[in-house]
Amino acid sequence: MSRLTQNNHRELVVISGEQNWCMETINSLLPALSNDLGLWLGDDAPDAIHSIPAGKATQWLGRERQFVVFNAWSGFDVDAFGAISGVIEGGGVMLLLTPELDQWSLLEDPEHRRITIYPEAENRVTGRYIRRLAQLFERSECCSLIRQNKDPVWQILPDKAKEQATPYVNDCCRTEDQDVSVEAIHKVATGHRRRPLVLTADRGRGKSAALGIAAAQCLKHGLSRIVVTGPSLAATGQVFQHAELTLNKNTINKNTINKNTINKNTMDSPVVSRGRLVWQDKSIEFLAPDELVANPVECDLMLVDEAAALPVPLLESLLRSQSRIVFSSTIHGYEGTGRGFAIRFRNKLEAIAPQWRALHLNQAIRWAENDPLEQLVFSSLLLNASPVEDQAMQNTTADQCEWVHFDRNQLIENESMLTQVFGLLVQAHYRTRPFDLRHFLDGPNIEVYGLVDQGRLAGTILAAREGAIEPSLQEPIWLGQRRVRGHLIPQSLSNHAGIPEAISLKGLRILRVAVHPAVRRKGFGTELLSRLSKDALDKGLDYLGTSFGATVDLLSFWQNNDFLPVRTGLLREAASGCYSLMMLQPLSEQGSALVAEARSRFYDNFLLQLPECLSGMDNDLVCCLFSGSEDYHSIDLTERDWQDIHSFSHGQRLFESCLPAIRKLLLKGLADQKSCSQALSGLVVKVLQQHSWSSLAQFENVAGKKQAVIRLREYVGQLKAVLK
Repeated sequence: MSRLTQNNHRELVVISGEQNWCMETINSLLPALSNDLGLWLGDDAPDAIHSIPAGKATQWLGRERQFVVFNAWSGFDVDAFGAISGVIEGGGVMLLLTPELDQWSLLEDPEHRRITIYPEAENRVTGRYIRRLAQLFERSECCSLIRQNKDPVWQILPDKAKEQATPYVNDCCRTEDQDVSVEAIHKVATGHRRRPLVLTADRGRGKSAALGIAAAQCLKHGLSRIVVTGPSLAATGQVFQHAELTLNKNTINKNTINKNTINKNTMDSPVVSRGRLVWQDKSIEFLAPDELVANPVECDLMLVDEAAALPVPLLESLLRSQSRIVFSSTIHGYEGTGRGFAIRFRNKLEAIAPQWRALHLNQAIRWAENDPLEQLVFSSLLLNASPVEDQAMQNTTADQCEWVHFDRNQLIENESMLTQVFGLLVQAHYRTRPFDLRHFLDGPNIEVYGLVDQGRLAGTILAAREGAIEPSLQEPIWLGQRRVRGHLIPQSLSNHAGIPEAISLKGLRILRVAVHPAVRRKGFGTELLSRLSKDALDKGLDYLGTSFGATVDLLSFWQNNDFLPVRTGLLREAASGCYSLMMLQPLSEQGSALVAEARSRFYDNFLLQLPECLSGMDNDLVCCLFSGSEDYHSIDLTERDWQDIHSFSHGQRLFESCLPAIRKLLLKGLADQKSCSQALSGLVVKVLQQHSWSSLAQFENVAGKKQAVIRLREYVGQLKAVLK
């Protein structure tokens, strides 16, 4: 390890061979290491070294170890591999125990159980991902190989030690980048309003620590309430840890804190509980994203950590509701990518807060630049995957592209196309993880398609085959007594929608649709779905399906491509703040019958759910869900109904007395694309979601019930004029 220490670099050493030989080899190496400074992931750890299951790797983020042993014989958890690499400090090493590299992909991996679906056996999961990984290890200059019956191959390192940089001296921060970012957060908290900050960095640059340091200093500077949010409480743990450490320090950053604001109680120790830090009468607290969307809060500063793991509509909601906010994102991370976030969120920032500031942290804290382990992790997990440059796609049109059904065996041999496919998938979705790469390469029911122009990928679709479940499981699944792995749509239609025979039909669930940024909004998404629909019809499938966190824009896209809503989730997703929505496009006669019944049952349930569990659904989304619904488009209003409507809109009759007729009018208006959207939104809040008059007054921004009733009379009159 001394040869690594001189450069402050880290290394991967792959120990490959029979299982017993791997264990004997690692046990012979451990005496040269300090077990107190090591960590073992997986089974068969010696008693002297601390061990954890791979699934607990993320709990170690922010800690430091000189070495980690990763026993891949227990299963190669790709997310854990990426996460635990960030724990190893400069001069350290990761020791990876694997089967013989040229045999590894042929052996059954315990991780296969996460990929397989019913009724496939685990041995049906392919080893494409491991095959690519083994080849990468064999040809990489960034790792060393110790293989059974072969001479060791050591990583190529410089002969002479690089000149060590002078350590950065600061009371709290460990790099100049981190110090600059802390000062930038202070400016958000104390400077002009509506000037948000976006912090980005690769893992290990101290970005979350900077949030914690700045939050603590802001409390000392006089702020009372700071709210932290992110994909989970665990994901924001570093913020709280560094805030506590900073508050317990005896010094304060002289550049950002006014000494006159410090009193004798400044050094009181903070009280920390789960998701909350209290210091004197001030606090830093975690609130989940969905909670903040449903119930916006007032605070002095909001910190959004790992913003890349949250969808853009949720980030936009936070941006609009908070005048002092900082977004922090990992650009290449095991938990999701920040590149999709950066691309998609930039337009929202420009529109809502044009004076926003971007800051990128380059300096690694615990290891030197050009770290071999970091480079190898990026390559093996495709964290740096990206599509071709925008300029290369500017003249591409959808009709000139070739429709390709990718052979995944060929795809892993074509690194250029593989990185293009995964690069687009990463940019298209806010929570793409390394495991998704393994799933799409090895999943037995996964299909990958694309639009390709002269070797350049313009768009791609990732989909999963579902359905065709045997009749003997129809009743147990319908009754909720049995659930088989996979098959999200058919099982949901059976159990939640109450259509038992849905499991027998064959469908294709679209997992991702991704279009190159240079050609978005030019018909490529529609072209992808059109080609896929023809392909699925030729293969005898009954339907195409999709399930996603619903927003108005996404719903409109799928509706414009002939997909119909059949089910909505009853709770907001904690991370996205959205309700899930399932949509289908029928292909066969059986598929059409299924979709027709599912839609009818959906609307019957939806109307009853809106005043209860769906009362918090965005009213514009509700309007879109009813758009084009044939049952309500043809609804009949009697002459007496029209009289009630007129007497409410132009007279003084009570809303409650005329409610049945108003409800019919609203449903007909929702199905009619020409209706007034503002009127529909207001009526949905009161008529379908049954909010109180005070809630309606707040929604309409009027003084009270009297004004809200007047506004409702106007809306009913507008709808009457359009529809009668």
